[in-house]
Amino acid sequence: MSESLPERPLWSRFSADPHRHPTVRASDADRDVAAEVVNAAFSDGRLDNLEHADRLEAVLRAKTLGEIVPLLSDVSLAARPERTKTPVARVRDTSLRTWLGLALLFNVIWIASWLLSGSAPYYYWPIWPMIGTGIPVIIAYLFPDRAASDPELMARIEADRGARAQYRDARRDYRDHKRDRRQGR
Repeated sequence: MSESLPERPLWSRFSADPHRHPTVRASDADRDVAAEVVNAAFSDGRLDNLEHADRLEAVLRAKTLGEIVPLLSDVSLAARPERTKTPVARVRDTSLRTWLGLALLFNVIWIASWLLSGSAPYYYWPIWPMIGTGIPVIIAYLFPDRAASDPELMARIEADRGARAQYRDARRDYRDHKRDRRQGR
């Protein structure tokens, strides 16, 4: 294992700095932090299955903080920066994604109707709903604080995000269930 030290913010999550106090007994919370780092390294592909299992077992058996340092020193422990967007950025991103999705939908409908009718396109009607749905996007970019300070709008955006996450989880669970049934588990 290399002796490169991870970023300090990780070590500050322990009850005491393991480099300064290696003989301090590790608490359950310290072992949880170390296990979280080992699991993150495994999910990032830095550890294989066997090494992950060995390190996780050693982390959970660690009696002192000094025993944890060699187990974590060669994996990149820089915590993944949480992408917390400001409310302004979330409103802008959401409004732009919504507009792009609707613009795509309108154009697909226009192209499909043109192809199915067999005549040449003579009028580009999607411009009108695109302008109508583009006005709120322009307002969100020109007056970002106004949109972001609206608690009702922010609550709706958060609720939509949560609903999408629940839908993805339910869909994944359903696929796993179907796969298990097919395999006879």
